[in-house]
Amino acid sequence: MGPPSHRCAREPVETMFWGCHEHVLDEKGRTSLPKEFRELLTRSSESPWLTAGQECLSLFPAEVFKRLRERLAAEVLNDSAEALERLIVGNATPCSVDRQGRILIPPPLRRRARLEREIVFTGLTDRVEIWDRARYEAAIANTQENYAQHSRLLRGVTR
Repeated sequence: MGPPSHRCAREPVETMFWGCHEHVLDEKGRTSLPKEFRELLTRSSESPWLTAGQECLSLFPAEVFKRLRERLAAEVLNDSAEALERLIVGNATPCSVDRQGRILIPPPLRRRARLEREIVFTGLTDRVEIWDRARYEAAIANTQENYAQHSRLLRGVTR
């Protein structure tokens, strides 16, 4: 089982996130955003959105989160889409970035993603995921162990 996917928001994106950055949470649940991510997330006048994922949190630019909400709302008759809407939209919160480039991760979201002190930010094209470091390492190790299986599904993209 690897990192979760929110691919239903797919449309061309003006911002692209990639890379992995290790950070820490302070006792109040604040952390600094990696500079590259902060610059992309604060381009818009609207705050980015922070929400729950399968094993982590996802931080979306406002316009990407809007498309995701619209797509989930359009699929509400589908039980799977409704369950995802409950998880993603029901746990969403605007996420302001302070003058020092920090965000506050609310306690309910920290608990949902089981975030401890050491965290990892990872960019996934249209969003940033925030993982507990140990859980991220385990997910990546699992993906590496099953690389051949995963790469067959992509048919040459990884080769």
